[in-house]
Amino acid sequence: MESTNQATVINKTQLVISAPSFEHTGPEQIDAEQIGSGQVKLAPMSDSVASEQALQIMLSYSQQGRWQRRSLAVIMRTPGDDKALVFGYLISQGVVSTLAEVEALILEEDNLAEVKLKQHIEVDWQRFERVFVSQSGCGVCGQSQLKQLALLFEPLNPRRSWLKPEQLLSLPSELRERQSLFLQTGGSHGAGLWQADTANDLVVAEDVGRHNAVDKLLGHAYQSNLSLTQSALVLSGRISFELVQKAVAARIPVIVAVGAPSDLAITTAKHFNIALIGFTKAQQANVYCGQSQLALEN
Repeated sequence: MESTNQATVINKTQLVISAPSFEHTGPEQIDAEQIGSGQVKLAPMSDSVASEQALQIMLSYSQQGRWQRRSLAVIMRTPGDDKALVFGYLISQGVVSTLAEVEALILEEDNLAEVKLKQHIEVDWQRFERVFVSQSGCGVCGQSQLKQLALLFEPLNPRRSWLKPEQLLSLPSELRERQSLFLQTGGSHGAGLWQADTANDLVVAEDVGRHNAVDKLLGHAYQSNLSLTQSALVLSGRISFELVQKAVAARIPVIVAVGAPSDLAITTAKHFNIALIGFTKAQQANVYCGQSQLALEN
């Protein structure tokens, strides 16, 4: 295998069953036995697949005047943009509220991130374990997660009638066009950040993990001091509670996705006044909540 950081070139064998040739007067004469008589071909070739490696995040923090060091997380991610990924993870998980609370981030060793917080920043490990312990389908009560999230963050107060429908409907296709790793491998998720108050192109991040792509995106946004007051998070797939949680932490008022939301994602978006838009296509989309942010008058 030949690795190119985000993608790895591998050898594979492509299996192809060619269509059989028939002598018949119509398709109704083809039976199951004839369909199975096609020629099987095996063709060796090379291909590119998305890279996936573990990144361990170690956290150093002060507790009662003494420095402590503890593993915060191990993230399976696509290498590259690790600085943005770690910063975004710290923000979206509520470890810090601004990057000014981080004293240092060291990425000298492969697959290891050393984070040192400012001395006055306290770390409540029990709170993190209560709020962020679960992933989709793990069985932890969703309503309990929402209540814990509400203790950490206030609902947003987004501007009314600021987002034009034609703008939001174009975002998923623009994201797809900018997903270079997906076009190369077909094996990555994408997340984009669109800002209404700038003329900048869609900011895009990719990763084998949906959550990682969003964290990388948030890390870039916070490092660049981007304004998120009138912004939209664009997702290449479905909308889970965890992704809405990240938008809440980053104070992003709109989520636009290609796929469907879960019921808890909708409930969470409603609670925090986030517009949630799924199944977005060129001329239609499902608006699950937050319609007041749409500029519907011509």
